[in-house]
Amino acid sequence: MRRIAIGFGLLLVLIVGLILAGASYEAIASGGDAKAYPPPGQLVDVGGYRLHIQCMGSGSPTVVLDAGLGGTSLDWYLVQNDLSKTNRVCAYDRAGLGWSEAGPQPRTPNQIARELYTLLNNAGIEGPYVLVGHSLAGKNIRIFTQQHPDLVAGMVLIDARSEYVDAQTSLAEAQGFQDMMEAQENFKGLLRRVGLIRLVGASFWSMPGVPEKISTEMALLSTTQQSRDTVIAEAQGRAADDAQLEAAPSLGNRPLIVLAAEQNMKELPNWPEAQQRLAALSTKGSLMVAKGSGHYIQLEQPGLVLDAVRQVVTQVRGH
Repeated sequence: MRRIAIGFGLLLVLIVGLILAGASYEAIASGGDAKAYPPPGQLVDVGGYRLHIQCMGSGSPTVVLDAGLGGTSLDWYLVQNDLSKTNRVCAYDRAGLGWSEAGPQPRTPNQIARELYTLLNNAGIEGPYVLVGHSLAGKNIRIFTQQHPDLVAGMVLIDARSEYVDAQTSLAEAQGFQDMMEAQENFKGLLRRVGLIRLVGASFWSMPGVPEKISTEMALLSTTQQSRDTVIAEAQGRAADDAQLEAAPSLGNRPLIVLAAEQNMKELPNWPEAQQRLAALSTKGSLMVAKGSGHYIQLEQPGLVLDAVRQVVTQVRGH
């Protein structure tokens, strides 16, 4: 028994030592992140805080990319370069995410859409725009279209969440989702503080075709305290403007492609109906299913996203 106790004690000392060493490593290494991972685009003032946006290429309409909950402009790494060969394409970080500074609360689709308009205006990025939104960002770009209908020529929704899904979600399920998000972000914070994200984070964020440096940036950017707080705030505000979306559901005759992940179409209740309803928002809307794909289609099957955006751009140019 004594040997077991001694062994357990040594193991405990080793674990504590590793945790302290990891925390020290993280504290030292994080001081060099700004220099090691500078923003690839520009930081634009939108009223006392700055948002990051990176634009490539030329050609109208301008394609604007908005990542999903907790995502950054790097989520479009496998898409943006190819799109820039034929269009001006801009990926940005919402306030509090990626390289952008934190913005005012609450983090609702309306607030986010207002910030996007100010960002594009202050950066001198003129419309018309084809807006591309992944997941929760689908609500953001639809609200933007309501606010500025004359600027939006087309849209691509990538496995987008809608008010229909949230309307079918019970209060208990909604609270469960919020609790899960908070627990997830807190756990990510713990892993970050002890240095594990920096050591092995790239392996969890890696995707075929994404360089290790980019995967590391994804991991580090999405686990800062600011990012974790923003994810929780955006999750809390995700349904705040659903009544507004329901009241003005039509996108008119704008070219629209809804690209849905087959995994979610099979596994999530109400997802197929929700995706069909999104496609029906426009008289020129269509639904495409990404066979074999999970939620992050732009990283798992970027070619499908490229095709969808190009189809919408072609239709817009044909007007």
